[in-house]
Amino acid sequence: MTGIAGGASDAVLVTFGLYLLVLVGIGLWSSRLLDTVGDYVIGGRRVGPVVTGFSERASEMSGWLTLGVPGDAYGTGIMAFFNGLGMIPADLAAWSGIAKRLRKYSEIVRAVTLPTFFETRLRDDTGTVKGVSAVVLIIFEGGYVGAQIVAAGTLLQILTGTELWIGIVVGGIIVVGYTFLGGYFAVAWSDYFQGAIILAAFAILPIIAFGEFGSPFSGGASIDGSLTSITAGMTGWAAVFGIISYAAIGLGVPGNPHIMVRFMGIDRVRNIRLAALVAQLFMFVAYIGAALVGLYALVAFGDGALADAENAMPRLTLELFPNAIAGIILAAALAAMMSSADSQLLVATSAVVEDVYHGYFDREATETQLVRYSRYVTLGLGGASIAFAYVARNTPIYDLVLNYAWGGLGAAIGPTLIATLWWRGLTREGAVSSMIVGATTMLVWPQWELILGEATLASLEASSPFLHGLLTVYGLFPAFILSALTMIVVSKLTTPPGKEHLDEHFSVMHKPLSAVLGDRDSAGDSSPVATDGGLPQPKAITEADAIRDHVRDSDYWTDGTRDGTPDDGEVDE
Repeated sequence: MTGIAGGASDAVLVTFGLYLLVLVGIGLWSSRLLDTVGDYVIGGRRVGPVVTGFSERASEMSGWLTLGVPGDAYGTGIMAFFNGLGMIPADLAAWSGIAKRLRKYSEIVRAVTLPTFFETRLRDDTGTVKGVSAVVLIIFEGGYVGAQIVAAGTLLQILTGTELWIGIVVGGIIVVGYTFLGGYFAVAWSDYFQGAIILAAFAILPIIAFGEFGSPFSGGASIDGSLTSITAGMTGWAAVFGIISYAAIGLGVPGNPHIMVRFMGIDRVRNIRLAALVAQLFMFVAYIGAALVGLYALVAFGDGALADAENAMPRLTLELFPNAIAGIILAAALAAMMSSADSQLLVATSAVVEDVYHGYFDREATETQLVRYSRYVTLGLGGASIAFAYVARNTPIYDLVLNYAWGGLGAAIGPTLIATLWWRGLTREGAVSSMIVGATTMLVWPQWELILGEATLASLEASSPFLHGLLTVYGLFPAFILSALTMIVVSKLTTPPGKEHLDEHFSVMHKPLSAVLGDRDSAGDSSPVATDGGLPQPKAITEADAIRDHVRDSDYWTDGTRDGTPDDGEVDE
């Protein structure tokens, strides 16, 4: 059996081999820098703004972007540009409205994972908030890892002609292997490297295609007029809900911890602006480029010429570039999948080790034990994700990511994360009910055809276009709304944490963190506002605690000054 690479396979595989050697080198180099579990998961907060910006985008732009979005453009035409309709403004809003607050708040309360952050913020001594949110993360992040492994296996199958299950196993081993070796440093620095490749690929490929084929729009119109329709030929409620579906993708941003952890890991609050600029430029080029690649595949191969629309990007790459260059560009596709999978695997690992094991079973575990257990869990979850990828191998990557990973996290975690940073009235009951409703709705909504029957759903298209559009809209739209409404209603009916506690926590949002730490030091109180799990002296564990001593020793919040005053006169809010 031969892949679509044909005679180019040898050159492409050599390129892939060299690329994988670079990844192994990054992991081995990074493993020497690990002293604590916090270093393993968040890089000890020593990751600068440019690396963070690339990493934040590359960690989200998975096989869904590199294979799924071009495939969507190949099937629907220019409407695929709407994939960025929700994502670009949502990501900008996250950088401006969440990043700085989460970076400060998680620092000052010593929150080490999002579940522990929720527990600390809501003063939940029952463990319910941490437990429910940890289960949500383990399920959906594990599914996310599996989806990326399916994408990686699909690409390897396309290139080499090997069986899909072999590609899945090889891709899974790559992801688990270098995440196991280097944790967050390996992830962040490889994301930077991979992000640069992705950015170049989606910038250059449409330019080369333009020189070869001219404008993709005139070519698409000659194939099918709907391909150049902004609604893909849909009208009425179908068009409205189609656009809503694309816009709703952005609602997943605040609920996906592999993105939020980048906000926790940046080296200085003041560097968030530069990181946000890098991420937005990356996103703009990548989304426009990915859609153009799908349109040019239509022009190059014709409508319906590809057995699988998600082959559009690799097929066009092999069509337009020499073997060696094609191998480099296709390595970018693999890189995107690895970027997402390793980031998500790391978040799932932290949920198991910190939120489940350390929070419930062994609160006195040593730092050495936690680092060792993190690596064991990485291997275990990685193996489970490979098994899931094998089972789900025939599900389209585009749908697999949106419906069972991105959407689940966005609906279950997103409303609670936003509320913890902005709303004092949030209660633990409201947060828990929101997570349950969001996750359940997201899992049920794509199943209406199975629940109602294909014939019933088809009849609704003619008899009730609005109801049909509502039932077929992207599930994150109703799931996020129901999750948020549930959170608000239940919180209004229950009692929030004490006012004194909230006043102390929210005051952090409006002061330079150096001033807050300075106030405590001058008062002789070196303890945090709260401690994870009630430990009197929390050990350095996953996402945040590892940097306490580093903050104290380097004074990076004060840019080297000892009096708590930034050296450039900037006031952080």
